[in-house]
Amino acid sequence: MGIYVHVPFCRSKCFYCGFYSVASLKLKEAYLDAIEREIASRRGYLPGKDVSTVYFGGGTPSYLERGELQRIVDALEMHYDILPGAERTIELNPEDLTRERLAGIREMDFNRLSIGVQSFSDVHLKRINRTHTGRQAIEGVRLAASLGFDNISVDLIIGLPGQMDEELMHDVDIVNSLPVKHLSVYMLSVDSNTVFEVMVRQGKFKPEDEEVMACRYDRVCKRLKSIGFEHYEISNFAREGRYSIHNTSYWQQKPYIGFGPSAHSYDLHSRQWNTANLKTYIESLNNGLLSFEKEELTDVDLYNEYVMTNLRTMWGIDLREMERLYGSCWSRVQERVSCYLASGDLVKSGCRLKISEKGWMISDAIMSDLFFV
Repeated sequence: MGIYVHVPFCRSKCFYCGFYSVASLKLKEAYLDAIEREIASRRGYLPGKDVSTVYFGGGTPSYLERGELQRIVDALEMHYDILPGAERTIELNPEDLTRERLAGIREMDFNRLSIGVQSFSDVHLKRINRTHTGRQAIEGVRLAASLGFDNISVDLIIGLPGQMDEELMHDVDIVNSLPVKHLSVYMLSVDSNTVFEVMVRQGKFKPEDEEVMACRYDRVCKRLKSIGFEHYEISNFAREGRYSIHNTSYWQQKPYIGFGPSAHSYDLHSRQWNTANLKTYIESLNNGLLSFEKEELTDVDLYNEYVMTNLRTMWGIDLREMERLYGSCWSRVQERVSCYLASGDLVKSGCRLKISEKGWMISDAIMSDLFFV
């Protein structure tokens, strides 16, 4: 099983970000008390499961002080059996990549860093309200590697306001020059309750044309392949087999438990998600309860999720598992597969069916076409 911890605090809100966070530390101490209570109270959610991955996301986990992070780590280790050598990831912003902070993170047994770079251009970083510079990102990655972190991931975004093709490719070239083993490349989307959503509505920002975005994505994929990155999931690339084990477990439908406001959990039969409100989250746990919503999954839900998550990856669908687990649903949609095989957007290799490199561009359409409705 995997554990996810949501740290909802940020120095400021990035204009594109739709994840739950607050730009204030006023409730930080109350949050720490509450998440310790949640961790202790949910020991039976996935009984008898060893923990193979731990992921601290946000928000900005590196915004917490060392002792505050240690409180959460200690609570996890007290109540859950985390396997020796488990993948332990923490998200950081480049401005937090200092020698002292990184040394503390290493002493807490974090062995994988996910660094929110987004762009190495100071102009573009200001346009999206990031609080670091391109130089801070470059120097921070190099410092982390010099301190012994050998599993470093960074994020880049395609489609930033005013971004030109060559600027994006220059960012990729910078990544190639750094000791980075994993890269996530996301196409900018205008999410609800973001500054960009307001700017679009007011006519102050126009998202890039879909065809332009597709061409840029294609260029990035080809360039990354040429420099040794394996395209193992729609938005993720890895060198030397350094896949994100935690995220891969999501795509392969492994169970996980999430702590903190807005965090999700999955027990193979149902999904539940904590309230996306820090004050409500704290108050509910102060009263001995957890504020969350829950959805019991039907066989059709499980089938559709299997299609959606597995086709996102280079491993694709195991046809034997599909027949064994979801034979009734699969038998009714198989005829839709043939046209994608003929076009080359899907490929069959042994007992596996997967989306081709060409097919990544229309992956949403392929997956939705194979859903059972």
